[in-house]
Amino acid sequence: MRRFMLTFMALLTAGTATARADSLLIQQNLPGNVAGAPFLLIERDRISHVEVRKETSLSHRLTIHLATDPPVEIALVCNDEAITRQVLDALRRGAAATLDITGRCQL
Repeated sequence: MRRFMLTFMALLTAGTATARADSLLIQQNLPGNVAGAPFLLIERDRISHVEVRKETSLSHRLTIHLATDPPVEIALVCNDEAITRQVLDALRRGAAATLDITGRCQL
């Protein structure tokens, strides 16, 4: 009976965690003398669409469009295609809750 109750409590806790908003925390470490946004918390359910444009030979610009009133756009410039794909994967529902972009993208 005790094992059943522990299993039931674990399932109940897991169900409560999935009922919360699915969000992504994008973080970057900034040098001491640089101003900028060190953290960005995005609710994945509010993402309308994402545009990716190639800027220079390697860098890509991601524009995240949020379905808010008024509409909001968030821009990131990433160093190469690999980190751009990592950001796109992190924006999908159910992906990891945090992504560190230090040195690879700028908010």
